[in-house]
Amino acid sequence: MEDRVKTGIKGLDELIGGGLPKNSSILLSGEAGTGKTIFSLQFIYSGAKDFGEAGIYVTFEEKPEELRREASQFGWDFKKYEAKKKIVILDAASLRVGVPTDESFYVKSDFDIKTLLSHLYEIAIDIDAKRIVIDSLPAFFFSHESEKMRDDVYMMGRVLAETKATSILITEIVDGQGYSRFGFEEFITRGVITMHLVEGEKAMPRMAEYKRSIFVRKMRETNHKIKQYPFSITDKGIVVYPQGEIY
Repeated sequence: MEDRVKTGIKGLDELIGGGLPKNSSILLSGEAGTGKTIFSLQFIYSGAKDFGEAGIYVTFEEKPEELRREASQFGWDFKKYEAKKKIVILDAASLRVGVPTDESFYVKSDFDIKTLLSHLYEIAIDIDAKRIVIDSLPAFFFSHESEKMRDDVYMMGRVLAETKATSILITEIVDGQGYSRFGFEEFITRGVITMHLVEGEKAMPRMAEYKRSIFVRKMRETNHKIKQYPFSITDKGIVVYPQGEIY
């Protein structure tokens, strides 16, 4: 079996042969509020803290300080590992929307995909990054022309492969349809994981209780079951229940 990269998410790795395939790109998809950002922060933080693996978190939507604050709710001290160059948050959000940034790592407001990927590649080589998160594809590509967008997504996939890191690319599901925002992101990745809010029993009329589930739709070179597993967001991060135990 090929080398695996442990996600740091309790209960998940045993579902996917011990972890994500090393040096691969994985698409993480789901509706709004399903926990995609928490999943990705946990992946980067666990890499630095538990396995000594440097990681890069590229943010197109949230400011780095917002991500650090969200991470701190789970006891994840990003600044500690940023100081050690084990974590880099690449700010591609602030200047893009006209807000100044004090971040050490950022991209200019007028950047294009080639400039971004060149900067990302340089950082990855400099810190010997083993993990990369792109948050998110829709935030960057939404305004692109459809044909050019497809080419740019494939370019991103090629550059990520050149870094030799294991990457998570975040996208979204709209209105519960499909597995990605644009319909082709899944074809450049070796795995697809989707996160869902599932309507459970109604405690009261018209008041349903929603539960979270995770589904490994595709994972190359991995023997995995095609079913949804429940997960919860605890005070220490995401926990998946492989035996189907509900919270």
